[in-house]
Amino acid sequence: MLVAKECAELLLELVAINSVNPSLVPGGPGEREIAGFVADWARDAGLEAEVLEATPGRPSGIVRARGTGGPTLVPLHGLLAL
Repeated sequence: MLVAKECAELLLELVAINSVNPSLVPGGPGEREIAGFVADWARDAGLEAEVLEATPGRPSGIVRARGTGGPTLVPLHGLLAL
């Protein structure tokens, strides 16, 4: 589990990535860089991660932490665009 200092460092890295939504701000770079960053971070942490692009130019990072096979599912959702 991450401690407070590691969480703060991760947050600083995330907010430093320009992920402005191009449909809201013309020329905005979108989420490609931050989705890749999140996927790489998750893999380094031992989680399953992939980047999907259901809408062209608007990728999403999907991260999974597999459980023990029980019936409980806990979905978490985060926004990548600023």
